[in-house]
Amino acid sequence: MSANDLLLLRPRLTIAAAKAIAAAAEAAALERQVRLVIAIVDEGGHLMLLHRDDDAQVGSVEIATLKARTAVLFRRQTKAFQDVVEGEGRLALLCIPNGIPLDGGVLLKSGDVIIGAIGVSGASDEIDGDIGRIGAALLG
Repeated sequence: MSANDLLLLRPRLTIAAAKAIAAAAEAAALERQVRLVIAIVDEGGHLMLLHRDDDAQVGSVEIATLKARTAVLFRRQTKAFQDVVEGEGRLALLCIPNGIPLDGGVLLKSGDVIIGAIGVSGASDEIDGDIGRIGAALLG
């Protein structure tokens, strides 16, 4: 058996990719004239990049990071949690440990492999989510 037979080889999020994703999200925010915080985490939920627009609310730093971590740790878009809370009234989801059920946390994937997530905060949940999806779309 070779080492490749024993190891799981996975794609990884690079800082260059994180910067490009954040730039695409920032461009979308500028188009909409909103000031946001953009957080990008790796597959383990560790912060790789944090971008805060001039005059973006300081509280959005933690919210954007938490949105990204929630997406990657629970392996789904945070909008899925928000939809269940709003649609089914499952208020218990408001107590997710280390999680937040608000749109704006979007998975970053290479094919079917989760390599990280982007979290966006500072506008409405819908706009945050849309901008996060624009950034994530850069990966294809």
